[in-house]
Amino acid sequence: MDLATAQGLIGAGLARSPVSVVMFDSDLRIFWANRAAEGSRPGRPPQGWVGRRLAQVMPEIDADLIERSLRRVLGTGEAVIDLVVTNRVGAWGDERYWSCSQFPVALPAERGTGIVQIMRDVTERALSQRRLAFADQASAHIGRTLDTARAAGDLLDVAVPQLADVGAVDLLGTVIDGEDLTRQSLDEGLQLQRVAFRWAGGSPAPAGYARITSMQTNPASLHHQRLVAGVPLFLPAFGAMSTEQLAQIDVGVGLDRLLTMHGAGAHSLMVVPLIARGLIMGLVVMYRLRGRRPFTDADVSLATDLMSRASLSIDNARLYTRERASALVLQRALLPHEIPEVPGLDVCYRYVPAETAAEAGGDWFDVICLDPARLAFIVGDVTGHDIGAASVMGQIRTATRTLASLDLPPPELLGRLDHVTADLTSQETFATCVYAVYDTQTRDWEISSAGHPPPVLARPGAQAGFLELAAGRPLGVGGGVYEATKVRPPPGSTLVLYTDGLVESPGSDIGTGMDKLAAKLTEVSDLPVGQVCESLLTSLAPSPTDDIAILLART
Repeated sequence: MDLATAQGLIGAGLARSPVSVVMFDSDLRIFWANRAAEGSRPGRPPQGWVGRRLAQVMPEIDADLIERSLRRVLGTGEAVIDLVVTNRVGAWGDERYWSCSQFPVALPAERGTGIVQIMRDVTERALSQRRLAFADQASAHIGRTLDTARAAGDLLDVAVPQLADVGAVDLLGTVIDGEDLTRQSLDEGLQLQRVAFRWAGGSPAPAGYARITSMQTNPASLHHQRLVAGVPLFLPAFGAMSTEQLAQIDVGVGLDRLLTMHGAGAHSLMVVPLIARGLIMGLVVMYRLRGRRPFTDADVSLATDLMSRASLSIDNARLYTRERASALVLQRALLPHEIPEVPGLDVCYRYVPAETAAEAGGDWFDVICLDPARLAFIVGDVTGHDIGAASVMGQIRTATRTLASLDLPPPELLGRLDHVTADLTSQETFATCVYAVYDTQTRDWEISSAGHPPPVLARPGAQAGFLELAAGRPLGVGGGVYEATKVRPPPGSTLVLYTDGLVESPGSDIGTGMDKLAAKLTEVSDLPVGQVCESLLTSLAPSPTDDIAILLART
């Protein structure tokens, strides 16, 4: 059957349709194609398709997927609607997407049943869907941390390799340190520090590029001017630029970086500023290497959207860093700066703030001289992690020192401290503590607890174990009745008072943590007291999720 007859059967309208239409016979050979099909494979007229398989006329398309679908249509007689397939065109392998709908059709008697396939270019729709999926992935991945460097790394984990082959994040020193953002001027260089870097496929970066971790922008450079203006620097043909042209973009360390990447095969570049509330925080540098198409305007738009999301996360991390630093200053101001030295007693203390909290906590410790031969030790914990908890902690510590000056027995002191705490706190806030008095002449310890984890004692040559104390009610609950336990451990014994951050961790009960504490103390109790403190911390709470206070005494 000639082309004119086929057009007569199918209709002149379909032949002139702007939508690509291809007809296949039962052997999946092309029986007819309209003129719009020519646009799907430039340079091959429709007449050249007849009698050939799809893979022969469109070698870049996923012909296997299409032919499997065509066979199903022939076998079942049921149409297929909106089968999306891809093909790559052009020197850089740009992706195009096609929606294929396939319908069985009766051919002339000698040809049997055939299939009409209508192909629509849905590249814009598919890219839009990919863009939305990319944005969803970015939203899920970015913003999971309040650490500035980790937030920058999360950003690059999304961008590389989906958007770029190489990516780096450079931030202002003020952002890294959590300081306030200021408006930058065109005539003032920016001091930038590299905080994250990714190279596609895990390959090592060129040594000359990786070694440059800091730089100051030159106000005369195009790089600086566009950065301060908040405008991306976009060089799609970066690989074709000469050294002289690159020198017009940047100078000094910035030019060294450009030349190193130029020599490593980067052929396309974009630099996108990170901006929060209209103020510059840093920049993201992205390259594409040989074998991948250059960046396009659409890529720049996508990168700009991504950086807008990432900027909020990095700025939140900056604010967290600032608030956390302020909280730690407050916390440490409320704790003792030094403890008294007593002959015959080695004392060590540590306070470690939680890594996951920005606010000040309520853990505290103190050592108080009652008289030349007697010392009082206290370790406690106020519920909550906010300024209120820190304030209550400071007041309880002051009240404890005042009551200790009266030389009260531990049970009586805790009873009075319970009333004081009840006046300081709400019903939802309370405190726990252990109060211990040590007599250097008799070597006796008199210890009382207000709902606090018991001290652990390691005697020389024996397994460490927890003291059996009457639990007592937490301070501030009211009506607490407290008892004292007296112990006289042999010389060389090590007593450890601590807060629950040392023995509690997410997904593990406190009993397991206490068992680990006793086992570790048994292992290290012969070490100097400072090393014992460090061993307990690094072994039991290397990344604490709660504040920790430790007070350790060895007779």
